[in-house]
Amino acid sequence: MAKRGESKHLKRIALSKSVPMSNKKEYTWVINPSPGPHNKKNSIPLVIVIRDILGFAKTAREVRTILNSKLVSVDGVTRTEPDFPVGLFDIISFSKADKHYQIVVDKKARLMPKEIEKLNKKLLKVVGKRVMKKGKISLTLHDGKSIAADNHVKVGDTVLFNLENNKLEKVLKLEKGATCLITEGKHAGAIAKLLDVISRKEGKPSEAKLDSKDGEFITVAKYLFVVEKDFQIGAS
Repeated sequence: MAKRGESKHLKRIALSKSVPMSNKKEYTWVINPSPGPHNKKNSIPLVIVIRDILGFAKTAREVRTILNSKLVSVDGVTRTEPDFPVGLFDIISFSKADKHYQIVVDKKARLMPKEIEKLNKKLLKVVGKRVMKKGKISLTLHDGKSIAADNHVKVGDTVLFNLENNKLEKVLKLEKGATCLITEGKHAGAIAKLLDVISRKEGKPSEAKLDSKDGEFITVAKYLFVVEKDFQIGAS
């Protein structure tokens, strides 16, 4: 009988570059992130965050014990699956220890948990938009959420989302002058001001010209994540 479904494990050497593991060649296998709010390329399985990055457990069995005790939540929702995928700006909370971490991107384009104060708001990038019945607009956000919004919100914009009441509080437009976090590429982790978006011909992706404290540079436009002007990780 043919095997069905994707394997629960993959070789460590095949891990996405966004996963910050230094011992990819020391062991052969690692858990595969399950289908969820983030795709495999842009996520880390929860077990890796708890065991390998934060060091809160030594083995996968210890991680399962922590999770089964319902001590861990992601964006305010209790999670018990070791393979649950966490991604950019997700907030991981450990209730017993009263510790909170937000997933950020570093200069090597790796996703890293950074300790923060308790936070109930989250920046979310709009990655899809469609018209529903009676002309209502539905937005798809980068962490898999879908919310209703006005038509003036466009793909590429960022929304400030309240995790407690599930409401949109603010829209940050992808436009000239916007402050952007670069999420991928050689400028990953940089904060820069958007100067212009440059369209390319022959199906090539659009590019963006930005200005940072280190000078002007050009990157792929889809790497931009609009943030607030006084952006600091963990700021509400």
